[in-house]
Amino acid sequence: MLFALFWVLVGLFIGWNLPQPPWARELQDKVVGVVKAALGK
Repeated sequence: MLFALFWVLVGLFIGWNLPQPPWARELQDKVVGVVKAALGK
């Protein structure tokens, strides 16, 4: 389980830092907004 989570995080980090199409950028903004709202920032 921890091994799978590690590779998911590695994939997210790699995907986050490569050039993104507009739909992926919008999705990223939504995810970041939800996480910030959940953390109260």
